[in-house]
Amino acid sequence: MVWALALAVPAAAQTPGPPVVRDGAAVPAVQTRELLREGRLALVLVQPLPGDGLLGSHLRAIRSGVTTDIPLDGTVTGRRARAIGAVRLLAGGRRVVLHLDPEQEASGLLVVDLAAGAVIDAITGHDLVASPDGRFWAFEEHAIRTVAVWPHTETVYAVYDAAAPPSANVRACPSADDRCRGQVVYLPDRLALCHALAIERGGSCLTPARQPLHDRRSPFVWLSAREVAWVDVDLARQDSTLVIATVRDGAPATVQAVRLEQARVIEDVVFPPAREAWEIEGITRDDDPSRVWLHFRSPVRQAPLRRLGIRVVS
Repeated sequence: MVWALALAVPAAAQTPGPPVVRDGAAVPAVQTRELLREGRLALVLVQPLPGDGLLGSHLRAIRSGVTTDIPLDGTVTGRRARAIGAVRLLAGGRRVVLHLDPEQEASGLLVVDLAAGAVIDAITGHDLVASPDGRFWAFEEHAIRTVAVWPHTETVYAVYDAAAPPSANVRACPSADDRCRGQVVYLPDRLALCHALAIERGGSCLTPARQPLHDRRSPFVWLSAREVAWVDVDLARQDSTLVIATVRDGAPATVQAVRLEQARVIEDVVFPPAREAWEIEGITRDDDPSRVWLHFRSPVRQAPLRRLGIRVVS
């Protein structure tokens, strides 16, 4: 049985305590905060005071009386993090995923192998959303909007498998950091797109001041433990697309891209044009497997009840 445990962990007040003296010498004061307790396992965050995010912090894993301290600031993602937002313990109890800064523009993950006593992978991304069991994480790749340091600025959607070996999640990356992770779904990754454009142009793929041509108009929504859906808008073609990606073990995800047009709408209406500033706040299913429902954040003329049914099976 695959299971996971998520705990919200609000930031604790970082108030310096009295000096700590051991063997006649002062040692740095720390604060501790329990993140998770499950059976014989307890996970505690240990942070120095006064603290600065996760710098100098470690995860204290206590299992059956054995204590292991695991440094959390050994990666770019760990050093940049402000706080831990949630904790996911994966099936088998060997790995734990720390979700960092979920409310920030660039959030992150630290994947900790409790048996090895180490952070084995890290990722920085936009809007990291976990599958129900915490194994898969959908996200939008985080990139600096400067073509001088990142080729061909474009939107990249990916899914990270926290139960897989770190090597299975690594992608070719134009910079040595934690952004290029996970399996790219629906759109090509930046390097592949850049390479294709360079061949087409007979030179560089870089376009000064270029902005992404794709925009996500919904959150990532897990319809099941392996199916994630979202709505994408192609700003150049003014097309809207419902994307449903199904992740698989040892094989690329299958991707269903449904163009949002009148023929796909259950009601007799034209889907709102992409040029209008509508947003989808939720995607749901009912007992009919041939359709999904898109729930609009605010009313639109075509959907007085703020939702439209979409046929995903022709």
